Amino acid sequence: MSSLSEALVGGKNKVSSKKMGGKKKARATEEDGRQLCSDALTEVFHRLPARTLASCRTVCKSWMTLLSDLHFVHEHLKRGQQKLLLFTNDRANDRSLATVLADANGHMYQLSRPAASRTLFVHNSCNGLLCLGDSRGAVELLNPTTGESLALPTPDYTAGSSQFSSCNWHSLGFCPSTKEHKVAHFYPGDLGSVKACCEVFTIGGRAWRQVGSIDGTPIDRGMHVNGTVYYLTMFRYVASSRINCLDLEREKFDVMRLPLRKTYGGHCSLSELEGRLCLLVVDGTLDGLPRTMDILMLDNDDKQSWTHRYHISLPLLMQSCYFTPKNALFHDGKIWVQLFAKSLYCYDPNSNSEELEIACPESEFPFSTHTFVESIVPLHQHYFIK
Repeated sequence: MSSLSEALVGGKNKVSSKKMGGKKKARATEEDGRQLCSDALTEVFHRLPARTLASCRTVCKSWMTLLSDLHFVHEHLKRGQQKLLLFTNDRANDRSLATVLADANGHMYQLSRPAASRTLFVHNSCNGLLCLGDSRGAVELLNPTTGESLALPTPDYTAGSSQFSSCNWHSLGFCPSTKEHKVAHFYPGDLGSVKACCEVFTIGGRAWRQVGSIDGTPIDRGMHVNGTVYYLTMFRYVASSRINCLDLEREKFDVMRLPLRKTYGGHCSLSELEGRLCLLVVDGTLDGLPRTMDILMLDNDDKQSWTHRYHISLPLLMQSCYFTPKNALFHDGKIWVQLFAKSLYCYDPNSNSEELEIACPESEFPFSTHTFVESIVPLHQHYFIK
């Protein structure tokens, strides 16, 4: 009996162990299947446009988790196509509009406003986020693709803020190494001082931080390229011969000399083409001589070396007008230049012509031009707190 019992018990144990082994294998197979499905789903998501992914976030919690993952968001952003965004205030209908050119559907984003009485303008754009300002110095980030917005604390120094007031501009930038978005704000120093002070706000933080000052007054809102914000400066209405640089990771300043040329005359501006800092230089006089614009590109490996890339003939618009191009952007293989508040021109590097030609009829409202990439970078607070 004992031997029979032992045999029965042994048999049961063997059957039981087989069942347990089968369950483990089944679970492992199921987990492998889930992982395979997850990997396939991630690859599909990588190929979808940002506006589609913004809707996919609302399907279920697992999709929301995946589409809010820091690594996924920035990998998807790398595949985005740079576009051209025009921002304008339609004051007659009390609304702000941002139109993305070369959108297959001609889509127009209507941007929300912090308050109906405020007139919004765009300081700059970075990673699909717009850095918005108003006449009182408030700062807000907006992702027009997802519709999310984030109001930042009012800067400590607004200096009677206006988008046209001297030295009161903001620039949104991104630190590739730390994956942090930061806003730099310059404001006038003490009365009679030739310095401009700077404060920085890290998105997800709580307060602005003083990071130092620069000599001179910034003459533009700054150009953000690869984690650094660049500013042209002016000393008492005289253009300087250098570019001030703010490294957003270290929050330290540096200085670059402008490339040697016969003259600048104050008629130059900064831009970004092909992911590099560029200097736009306008030559010519008011006595009928042809006017041209040269685009010099900063070499990546040497911040003192510039390469001449483009030479463009500017249209003769008004004899009495000596203008500086407001911006130059790459879009759809062409260079787009805003000359006046309502005019957009285009230059095709692949054509035989060096002429800059008007790209579209004059706008009804003044607008500003910005590079733009549709993205799903979230703006809810816990996303930035890791």
